[in-house]
Amino acid sequence: VPMADGNASRVQLQFAPFSSALDAGFWHKLTQNKLEVYKLDDRPRPIHGFYYNGDAPGLPCRMSLEFNAFDEHYKSPPRCCLSYGTLHNMNTMEAFKESDKKALVDGVAQQIWADITSGAAVQDPTLLARFLLLTFADLKKYHYYYWFAFPALCYPDNLTMATEPVTIKTAFSEKQISSLQQSYDTLCEGGKHVGFFLVRRDGDDVKVGHLREWDGFYGSQRKVTVGFCDPCTLDRHPGWPLRNLLALIAHTWI
Repeated sequence: VPMADGNASRVQLQFAPFSSALDAGFWHKLTQNKLEVYKLDDRPRPIHGFYYNGDAPGLPCRMSLEFNAFDEHYKSPPRCCLSYGTLHNMNTMEAFKESDKKALVDGVAQQIWADITSGAAVQDPTLLARFLLLTFADLKKYHYYYWFAFPALCYPDNLTMATEPVTIKTAFSEKQISSLQQSYDTLCEGGKHVGFFLVRRDGDDVKVGHLREWDGFYGSQRKVTVGFCDPCTLDRHPGWPLRNLLALIAHTWI
């Protein structure tokens, strides 16, 4: 995205942050787990969420958690992107309030950076979209308190847009869009929606590949296109998942 071209008037790239969306089934399952499984054990627990890139204009970017967020073999809804999370469920309101949120966020951010530097995020890019959920469930009054965080790596300098953003209908022809969709659907066979991917154009033919295929995917082509499923509905601002994807690209291939 940021390329030095001597144009001092370029616009800074700003990202639309996630909002949280937890349904009633999530709280019901948390209550059950607290009573039957966790009890007084407040160790971190793995959970799962998902986001979607097909919302109507005007809706916020949402990270959604449902009743099955605690499942070990979690499967996100069709056409939705998986996100890995960490749950910290506190036993008291005091522990909830006094939790060191900065330390918790830094811990997840370090996980993301470790996944980038080790190459794990190239093999499984869903590791880029981690989140953190801090909760306290007052089961006497059935009051629930929570705090969400979506850690993103910081850059040494501001990112700017080299060109004005355009829609896919402007950048691709109808035939290319159809070809891209068919290739993407093939990539997602098996039920796992791919949130980060490579794109190669050869005339009207468009191919989509996994990030791990980078070395041989483009052949002799010099132009590289990387795509992601954008949960943001705004025209000029990409969604939060792009932040860590750009960090991965900068560290691994630039």
